[in-house]
Amino acid sequence: MTAEILIEGDRLSKRFGGVQAVQAISLSVAAEQIFAIIGPNGAGKSTMLNLLSGMYQPDAGGLAFRGKSLIGMPPHRRARLGLARTFQKIRLFKQLSVLDNVLVGFHRQRRLPAWQYLLPGPARRRDDERCRERALELLSFVGLGGRAAARAGALAYGQQRLLEIARSLAIGPQLLLLDEPAAGLNPAEVGFLVERLVELRRRGVALVVVEHNMDLVMTIADTVLVMDHGQELFRGEPNAVQSNPEVVAAYLGGELAERSNSDK
Repeated sequence: MTAEILIEGDRLSKRFGGVQAVQAISLSVAAEQIFAIIGPNGAGKSTMLNLLSGMYQPDAGGLAFRGKSLIGMPPHRRARLGLARTFQKIRLFKQLSVLDNVLVGFHRQRRLPAWQYLLPGPARRRDDERCRERALELLSFVGLGGRAAARAGALAYGQQRLLEIARSLAIGPQLLLLDEPAAGLNPAEVGFLVERLVELRRRGVALVVVEHNMDLVMTIADTVLVMDHGQELFRGEPNAVQSNPEVVAAYLGGELAERSNSDK
């Protein structure tokens, strides 16, 4: 059986003044798929992610999530549909605790009418405890179970990235957009991140990953889209990307060439 298509873009385009950041890019991401977008700086990768998440609206083209048009829909409404994201520049509430940062993300999963949160009754206490238990589970999932009470701003950089992922998972997404999740991580942290992302796919969460770390991309991605100056240069499975001379020479250079030779 063919997996359900979660998000589908049709010839998406975005211009900023005289710069064509994204030009007629189409894509589709199925349930439980990891779709990677790579390319040099300025290729339009983050702009593409912003179009998917609703930070930007396209100048042209169509975009739908499970068949529902996203055109004109702001990010918070897309989040309610089950679409979450992280950012290249970490956006945490750094003065709040690690646990409170994750609890912020549970607004979509609250089960009581808004007025009940104004009253400290038993129904609210039960719902608060349910969200707290789930938040602690998410922190354990990203390796931060022992840091729940710590101030978010006091975490190491790599831990802050993992915290942002935990917070994005709090909305219970079907599709998670990740912008440079491995940036600033050491090799051990990247290895742990790879394990977590593969586990998320196993649990039914689809991923769109913009990333410069080629080891991570080639390890986890099902499909890789290579962008250049806002356009599609190549698309295919990781092995096909590694063996494409134009991609290797122009964007991945010696890194993948050396890796390919060492694997022989």
